[in-house]
Amino acid sequence: MITENPIKRAKKVKYTEKSYRSWTEADIAAYRKRWPDGTPQRLVLELLLYTGLRRSDVVRVGWGNVRDGAIHITTQKSQHKTELHIPIHPELWRHLEPCPRKASTFLATTWGKDRSAKGSTNWVRDAAAEAGLPSDSSPHGLRHAACRRLAEAGCTPHEIQAITGHKNLKEIETYTKAVDKLRLAESAIARLANAPSQLANLDASQLKMLENLSAMALPSGIEPLSPP
Repeated sequence: MITENPIKRAKKVKYTEKSYRSWTEADIAAYRKRWPDGTPQRLVLELLLYTGLRRSDVVRVGWGNVRDGAIHITTQKSQHKTELHIPIHPELWRHLEPCPRKASTFLATTWGKDRSAKGSTNWVRDAAAEAGLPSDSSPHGLRHAACRRLAEAGCTPHEIQAITGHKNLKEIETYTKAVDKLRLAESAIARLANAPSQLANLDASQLKMLENLSAMALPSGIEPLSPP
């Protein structure tokens, strides 16, 4: 029966979170240039980009998951299973239509076998490397890119969550806040760039009014400086 809490002397454990690099639009363009329509390497890119699924889920998607123009799937992440209904983007549909209807999954190997999550990671990394992309270009980086694109399209965190199945909105909010910040910065610079032209378009009466307002705003007893 001790009277002192020994835990209070323990040092706090520091956790480091693993971060995945989000694919840029330049990365996506370079990859598409190297892997044209009809190649499985191109198909995996479009699936990851237009569904936002994790690698462990995207390798399981096939025609059996397609109903009423949407992909229906229950995610398999440990302790975070979520039912998702992802409408198929027209661009993604263009890549899915040629896929064999008898195949169990869209990303089956040339031998008709389903791909594993780990195997698909190495497969995408190799394809990205051949396209000249950085070595840290992973399938999960495309999930990040999907979130970024949805945020840039003006989607709310909850709308993005409905696509990606994230349980925690914190990560999604990172993308939306970054995009909002960029838009505000662009708006601020646009206003600054247009400011001189707006003043130049003022007529004589408006300029006189601004001059009077400026004089009224001066503290009592202070004369405006005369021009040199």
